[in-house]
Amino acid sequence: MVIGLTGGIGCGKTAAAACFAELGFNVVDADQLARQVLESADCVSQLRARWGDACLGPEGRPNRRWIATKVFNDPAELAFLEGLTHPEVARLRQAAVVETKRHHVVEIPLLFEKNLTTGFEFIVCVACSEETRRSRLLEKGLTEEEILRRIASQMPLSEKVKRSDVVFWNDGEPEFLRAQVAALVGRLPAP
Repeated sequence: MVIGLTGGIGCGKTAAAACFAELGFNVVDADQLARQVLESADCVSQLRARWGDACLGPEGRPNRRWIATKVFNDPAELAFLEGLTHPEVARLRQAAVVETKRHHVVEIPLLFEKNLTTGFEFIVCVACSEETRRSRLLEKGLTEEEILRRIASQMPLSEKVKRSDVVFWNDGEPEFLRAQVAALVGRLPAP
């Protein structure tokens, strides 16, 4: 069984994924795969050809913060980056869920935005209040402007909730989220 996991930025998708992992699921993080692809020699070469050395950090690896600023302000640059990384991320994601002896959860923040809903038995959305989201994102070091821009770049959380099969509310303590994940897992057939 392969479950899609999504939600708004700052809602706790990664925390929910960790709960699934604790319960024996294979967790695939699309953002982690994207970072892996971004740092591949081929990708670095293409980024450098397009944006010059400014897109690289002092160690020669992609400067993700610089790149995020570049693409969030320019749809053409975002399309370039996604065209460069998304096909390989999709290939790696498919390869990661081949094993059939256990269930899989694939964490994809932009699952609905990028129309990646096929291939999942069902979709889980992690949601929380706007106040909680902002607080979490500020704690991660994002500025108010970065928070607004990133939230605006995603589908409204209310729409993600409507499109999902299951919703976990994550405004409370980690134990509450863990209990919601455990309750869902308890209803699933054995792998």
